[in-house]
Amino acid sequence: MYDYRQCTAEQYPYTIQPGDTLNLIAYRLEVSVAGIMAANPGVDPYNLRVGQVLCIPSCPPNHTAKIIERGDTLYAIAQAYRVTIASILAANPGIDPNSLRVGQRMCIPSACAAGDSADRDVILAMQRDIDMLKAESGVQQAEEANYGTSSATTRAVLVTDAELRFDAAPVSFSGNYKGHYTAGRSYPYYADAAMGGQRGITVKDHFGVWHSFGYHVPIG
Repeated sequence: MYDYRQCTAEQYPYTIQPGDTLNLIAYRLEVSVAGIMAANPGVDPYNLRVGQVLCIPSCPPNHTAKIIERGDTLYAIAQAYRVTIASILAANPGIDPNSLRVGQRMCIPSACAAGDSADRDVILAMQRDIDMLKAESGVQQAEEANYGTSSATTRAVLVTDAELRFDAAPVSFSGNYKGHYTAGRSYPYYADAAMGGQRGITVKDHFGVWHSFGYHVPIG
């Protein structure tokens, strides 16, 4: 049985529960199986025992562990830790910025590790301006009221300087949306349908802004 006292400052102990497997533990605690194995040399992943203690990797150096609480948003966390939203997303691959879960663990980079403070202040100021404009926009308010609680999401499969594509639509959309969307991530959305083959999707971006995209589906 692994001794939890051997866990380093970047790890925390976890006691094996009935029904646990390494994959289930990794999923529940949002770490990789490889990371758990590296932190527990000699542990047999096919012979875990109830009551056995594993060391779970916490966060890398220059990062702080943050447990999501009710009401937390990515923007509020970025402001509290004085880092950018982009740096938090980079430190937590696979996290859905629009669907944070209470109890979810994130690694927040230190202000020094996150990048230049001037750039950080500019981005935070931009987010404040965006939030103010959203509050003044009737369209944004209506879309958030109608669709903000929807669980429907679409994945951004292509984001370039000139093109954007989601898996919810069979076409690509022209425009530079870098910074608004990240390829491989999922975003809240809703779909519209109209007569004559006209279709549309509206997708929320990293900053909480809804963007509408229209396209035509040939009939026949």
